[in-house]
Amino acid sequence: MNRRCAPAWGVLLLLGCADGTAEAPLDARPPEADFSALDRDPRRDRATNPVDDAAIDGARLDATPDAGSRDAAPDAGPLDSGIDDPPDAQGPDMAPDAGPACPEPAGARCNPIVVGDFPSSLEGDTRAAPAAEIDRYDCAPDTDESGGEVWYRLDIDAPGLLTVRVDDMPGDAIDIDLHLLDAPDPDACVDRDNVALSRMVEPGALWLVADTWVDGAGVARPGPYVIDVDLRPLGAGDCAFDPQPLRMVWRDCDPDLPCRMVDGEAFLDTPALGPVVKEAHLVTVADDFGGGWPAAARDGIAEHYAISQDATGYAMDRTEAWAPEGEGGSEWGQAAFFRPLPLVDEAWYVNMYWRDRPPPGTRMLVHNPENGRTVVGAGGYETGPGSNTAVGGVTEEIHHHLGTTHRDRLIIGFALDPDLPLGPIDCAP
Repeated sequence: MNRRCAPAWGVLLLLGCADGTAEAPLDARPPEADFSALDRDPRRDRATNPVDDAAIDGARLDATPDAGSRDAAPDAGPLDSGIDDPPDAQGPDMAPDAGPACPEPAGARCNPIVVGDFPSSLEGDTRAAPAAEIDRYDCAPDTDESGGEVWYRLDIDAPGLLTVRVDDMPGDAIDIDLHLLDAPDPDACVDRDNVALSRMVEPGALWLVADTWVDGAGVARPGPYVIDVDLRPLGAGDCAFDPQPLRMVWRDCDPDLPCRMVDGEAFLDTPALGPVVKEAHLVTVADDFGGGWPAAARDGIAEHYAISQDATGYAMDRTEAWAPEGEGGSEWGQAAFFRPLPLVDEAWYVNMYWRDRPPPGTRMLVHNPENGRTVVGAGGYETGPGSNTAVGGVTEEIHHHLGTTHRDRLIIGFALDPDLPLGPIDCAP
């Protein structure tokens, strides 16, 4: 909700954000009327998911996207958590991208080693690196990378989750860092880490640099390494995402999220991978408070658990309370929707800090890349969390099915099919 943070680890927090970051001040948040459609809104021609009009008195939000057209998402393969045997590192897809204009050996910036098969295992040694040309990258300008580096070009042929991990051994004399670039330029760094990184990617070329870290005493830490690279395509069919940028309320972008600033506004590229908070419960049309709202955090919450489980058929030990009152004038359990939610939608709701809130009930996919589980959620009822360090929030039911908890990393995006049933979905090939 645009007036609250989610409670952490099943404890209701009335002040501040559960992750310790301060939520955006109230005067920084636009009024609900500001959640209007974007002129470039990519969600055009999407059918609005039907909501129980009789139950909510025909309520609709005013931020319905304009009609128009959009390109169909590419038919990527199904989500695949299986790991195949890595290809031969000397095979044709691992050949250097040599060209007549580059006299440098394989692994130089102008002659990167091309990786086109996934998963792949890349073996190298920065003691024999062709150059020590790059000292710093714009994604970590204070980190000294003036040792030798080896360049790779990753040819991505389908949208998916790219994961890269180097065999870092804590305490040894070798320290090789990973840098992912969208151009062969240290100023084009999009992500980096000393052990592992993961990022949603689109088709095209990316550059991966294995660079040698130099410690505070000026001592370089070169040596042999093994880098494992994998690409898990986005789902197809029922599990297909609809990739699109989403305008956010954030004032700036956190570098760990796929966010970019355009004309002073933050845009999150979805589907987005990042921390996802655990949200509190919202009042539904089946909860009986005599036309009002709960009087306290746990007023009637046990009854809510029972009717929710009966309606969804999803059994679990629910522990979260109602969303807190008093922030921006809200009541206990009241969403940014300002009305009780349809019963099943509340069990599987998804929120993000979107400036352009989608229609209520918009189908979204929440995917755990670690175990391959996916849930179809309902967006458009709630807005938040305010911190720009999380991509969104989901109910405790969604976290439970995915095997995750507060601020674990998940993938959230819009479903290509607007009519999917809510709840867990089988995305097996």
